[in-house]
Amino acid sequence: MRVAVLSHALRVAGGLSAGKNLIGALSRVAPWHEYLLVVPHGAGYEEVVARFPRAAGVFYRRRFGHLGRWYYDAFRVPHIVSRFRPDIVLSLNNRGVGSSRWCQVVLCHDPHLFYAERHFSSELLRNRLIKRYHKFRLRRDLRHTAVLLCQTHVAEQRIRMLFGYRGKAVLCPNAVSRVVLDRDNACASDGRLGRFAGRWIMFCLTRYYPHKNLEVIVDLYQRFRQQLDDTVVLLTISPDQHPKAQKLLKRIERLHLSGHIVNLGPLSQEELATYFRACHALLLPTLLESFSGTYLEAMQFGLPILTSDLDFAREICGQAALYFDPWDAASLRDAVLRLKADQSLARQLVAAGRWRVQNRFRSWDEIARDLVRTLEDVAAGRLSAADEEPVPVAGARAA
Repeated sequence: MRVAVLSHALRVAGGLSAGKNLIGALSRVAPWHEYLLVVPHGAGYEEVVARFPRAAGVFYRRRFGHLGRWYYDAFRVPHIVSRFRPDIVLSLNNRGVGSSRWCQVVLCHDPHLFYAERHFSSELLRNRLIKRYHKFRLRRDLRHTAVLLCQTHVAEQRIRMLFGYRGKAVLCPNAVSRVVLDRDNACASDGRLGRFAGRWIMFCLTRYYPHKNLEVIVDLYQRFRQQLDDTVVLLTISPDQHPKAQKLLKRIERLHLSGHIVNLGPLSQEELATYFRACHALLLPTLLESFSGTYLEAMQFGLPILTSDLDFAREICGQAALYFDPWDAASLRDAVLRLKADQSLARQLVAAGRWRVQNRFRSWDEIARDLVRTLEDVAAGRLSAADEEPVPVAGARAA
């Protein structure tokens, strides 16, 4: 089977991790197929592509901003795919090729496309307009999609309701990165952690995006610093990730909160195990997710989770998290103080998380095997896009 895999949009943060892990798993579980891999240049995919015995790599160099990306998607990608003559196209880019010439399977994992703008209203107007265009493209491309891949049931339901999609849908969730798992067995030390001895540490592992809602952490300490005096939050952002990232860091300094909100800067996947082991809880006040792999990593490392009381978080975390209203700093304070004071609750959350990661979720190789079976069935005509009932879940075990 000839498979064209499009992932050139997955170059940063969670998208990059998911793209590299899933494509890498394909090289292990189905190396006998022939692949065309369209991936971003300079994002670490070169090593992944080299693992395939039968693959051609096309490395997309981002030029001329969003206009250059539009031209590449509209003209270059169809040309590249046409020359390859695939039996099936697997797009991990939240949209298809935009043509009915090929049988297409599309993974939609950008939550901006199926959540209301209230969840990212603080985003720049330019970026909100771009997301509206992407939503328009997805609506159009769904007409040519044989199977839609979603990371959660919540995402599938939202896409069906918003776009009126009535075709096949298969769950293709996230998993813990192999790099993080390998590093779990060999944690290194980090001298920066010594300064937090005796304090209750919350790990906020994320790149800066407005929908990550990091501003509520500043609100938390601005209003309730005395009640939270022995706590600290570790951020992992960089001021160049977004225009508002630098504003956030300057606000922390201006309010003299740098003793409570410490920015470590971006961490490599090899460094994550050290911090998961050293912290007391994972804190994610996010307003918008499809399937954050950070939740699974916290469960894997035995960390209780503090996160937003929203549908995406509840589906993934279940009873492994203590939830709060992400729009209310007082609600976040109450959750922090409750978890900090109740060791029994913390142990319950950790136990629930370990059970979920062992029984509800699977490895990247298992997810890739199910995905390959889906691709083979679609290419052979064994899955009909006209069927409306969801097919069995790929990558998630029954509750």
